[in-house]
Amino acid sequence: MKKTYLLALGLSLGSPFLYAKTQLAGELMIVGGALASSNKAVYQQFIQSAGGVDKARVVVIPAASSQPVKYFRQFQQDLALYGVPEQQVQLLPIAVKDDKSTAEDESLWRNNAAEPKLAAQVQQATAVWFLGGDQNHLVDTLRAEGKNSPVLDAVWQLYQRGGIIGGTSAGAAIMSEAMIASGSSWTALARAIAEPDTQVDEAADEPLQLRRGLGFFPEGVIDQHFDRRARFGRLIVAVAEQKSGSAIGYGVDEDSALFYQAKTRQFQALGSGGVTVIDLRQAKKVTNPLGFQMENIRLSYLQGGDKYDVQSQQLLPHPAKVTTTGAEYGHNPQPVMSGVFSANTRLKDFITFELTDNKAASKAISYLHQGNGLVFGLTFSKDEKTKGYWQYLDGLKDNSSAHQVRLDIVPGRMQIDLKPQS
Repeated sequence: MKKTYLLALGLSLGSPFLYAKTQLAGELMIVGGALASSNKAVYQQFIQSAGGVDKARVVVIPAASSQPVKYFRQFQQDLALYGVPEQQVQLLPIAVKDDKSTAEDESLWRNNAAEPKLAAQVQQATAVWFLGGDQNHLVDTLRAEGKNSPVLDAVWQLYQRGGIIGGTSAGAAIMSEAMIASGSSWTALARAIAEPDTQVDEAADEPLQLRRGLGFFPEGVIDQHFDRRARFGRLIVAVAEQKSGSAIGYGVDEDSALFYQAKTRQFQALGSGGVTVIDLRQAKKVTNPLGFQMENIRLSYLQGGDKYDVQSQQLLPHPAKVTTTGAEYGHNPQPVMSGVFSANTRLKDFITFELTDNKAASKAISYLHQGNGLVFGLTFSKDEKTKGYWQYLDGLKDNSSAHQVRLDIVPGRMQIDLKPQS
């Protein structure tokens, strides 16, 4: 199946509803996908921000989903587990795909965002939730032909008056003004941005494509499923396309959330994973015919209730955490990660256990390749700006954070010569 997406570069990061950052009174619960029903931190904070179990009035917009009714009911039941009566959680009938689990054809709902009665439902709500699926369906239904629908305007009004907007997976991707529509880390680094109107073959390795999102999160570019789907590289390339003053990206892990408060311009990492902050404002892009090259990318990783002040770009660690800077625990003089046999293969573990909490090394190296030919070398290093934090917050489970880790990406060529003996 092929799709055509319109690429929108040079995006203005002003909100589509023309609210300045200082006018927004609401909150965002940006979930990286695969949200577990047992994730108390995310659900309880969402309910509290919506007014509590008695006053919460939640409308669910399922337009991204291929099974809009099925997954609405799942979310409704999850909220009920935490005390919200099911009648206080309503489905807004806006969808593109037919849900085969019902007798109704939900694909006939595709134009319903223009209905004033649905906008009125949003106006009576305290919270909006966007289901996951395909983020392009959400944008296409709520802002058909580039114009805000009455429902989308009502969502912006809810946000302005202090309500909470939440979403998972595709419902997270639409939160930023610059939205990642497709792509993998490999294609982003090797091929850069796809041209406008590129035909995307879903069976192939998709090129990175950007388009305009809904813009609720004014602080940079959002990406989701960040840890499991290894979207680190594609977010870096996407952020590199933004204006220098706003060249910051936020990658949200699965079963985790970036909980943003517009009034304070701070966010908190909730859930079982965390949030990676990618800061390219002082980075230098180098022209290289082999592929993407950039120096002085700055990374931060927060989890377990850590907070982040966007205005100052400072990590505010959980109060129980202690600094590892100058008191590093590990001792690995040559930290290199090349595959599944390597230790600490997840990004958060690699930059903490192998770098910020490693007394024997000032840099750690990883490689991205697909066999012979092109390879990208990733050199993570620490300097006077770099800070590390750690604590056991849940039994004996490590909970580490890192701030201002430096990353340099350089492409090159490699050859693998395996000679198995028979």
